[in-house]
Amino acid sequence: TNNFAADKNYRLGYVQLWNLDIQRELRWGMALNIGYNGAKGSNLDMLRAPNRNPDGSLRISGVQPFLFESSEAHSIFHAATIRARKRMGGGVSLSGSYVFSKSLDNASSIGGGGAVVAQNDQDLAAERGPSSFDQRHRFTGNWIFELPFGAGKRLFQTGSISHVLGGWQWSGDFTIASGSPLTVRVLGGVGDISTGVNGTLRSNVVPGQPFYLSDPTTKKWFNTAAFAVPATGTFGDAGRNILYGPSQVSLNMAISKTIQIRDSRVLELRVQANNVFNRVQFASISTIVNSQTFGEVTGTGGMRKLTIVTRFRF
Repeated sequence: TNNFAADKNYRLGYVQLWNLDIQRELRWGMALNIGYNGAKGSNLDMLRAPNRNPDGSLRISGVQPFLFESSEAHSIFHAATIRARKRMGGGVSLSGSYVFSKSLDNASSIGGGGAVVAQNDQDLAAERGPSSFDQRHRFTGNWIFELPFGAGKRLFQTGSISHVLGGWQWSGDFTIASGSPLTVRVLGGVGDISTGVNGTLRSNVVPGQPFYLSDPTTKKWFNTAAFAVPATGTFGDAGRNILYGPSQVSLNMAISKTIQIRDSRVLELRVQANNVFNRVQFASISTIVNSQTFGEVTGTGGMRKLTIVTRFRF
């Protein structure tokens, strides 16, 4: 319901990309890649609220609160990657990759999340912090293993054993990754509500208190004593995305069999499972410093899901 303005000199954003990749062929059908990727975003969106003071009063008398969209934000991303791959040979295929990366920005909506209005229009430098999608470590891999039985394989190429044991395949993939960044915010701040941008006020950081606990629980995932509500009429001194959420671990597997009925008719049977070990994936943490659930786990990812698929191709 507030007014909205855009910079008359608004420019379209753009990104510059650069990369380097070195590949080495190894024995047994394996290949090793070491690479680097970089990206720099310029003229990115920034949402501001120029007509407000921290105490909720207006800086421009006689003008109601409004949002101002400009193109002065920027981002920078660096990533180092190591990839290893074994091509299918002898019924085995393997691949894995590790990415060590860091992304920083002061943009309002980069990464596909909801737009966040800058807390203090007089201190836009304080908006620079880890990107919402920043993930420092990420290790992924997948495999395919075929039983060595049946036509074209090493053992039991014909006969009843070939029909029973041939055509079986075991495959899967996994992901091990560090958590994504979180911003500790204040809801219901007087200055926010009176100027129509509730939720942009950040907390204060308590000096001498560590952010993380040695033994976190679902009721207290991080040290809530490290953050406090700022005094009325002041902006919080905590940065954007200074807290990182729980890590991610996932494992998916599938077992399948291909039955050749005739030259042009094939029956495929497949049993696949997501989150094989039914590991609890903590998906969201409450970071509202003045909430009763502050520091608690408030959401989880999907439980184990088993799917059976039958496909007849003709």
